[in-house]
Amino acid sequence: MKTLGKWLGSLVLFAGALVFLWNGLIDADQTSAKQDTERITSAIRKAAVECYSVEGRYPKDLAYLQEEYGLVLNEEAYFITYRVDAENMMPDIYVYRKGDAHE
Repeated sequence: MKTLGKWLGSLVLFAGALVFLWNGLIDADQTSAKQDTERITSAIRKAAVECYSVEGRYPKDLAYLQEEYGLVLNEEAYFITYRVDAENMMPDIYVYRKGDAHE
């Protein structure tokens, strides 16, 4: 009986370690996804500001930034919204990873 108790105790500890590890991996993935969207947003914003400083206006769309300023985006993996209200106002930029709850 003592052997069975030790075996069950070890099994419970092992299962607890697996749950702890799994939660850590999920948290790391969520943190990485958030950092990716922040980096993409920052890259778009920097390209838009560069365009404004060179041309005196914010670009009307992302395609202009891609063609003229070398901005590279992975539009297959991310939803990207770029909305300009006026040429002299910073555009609204929203980036969401496809498959996230924001869809």
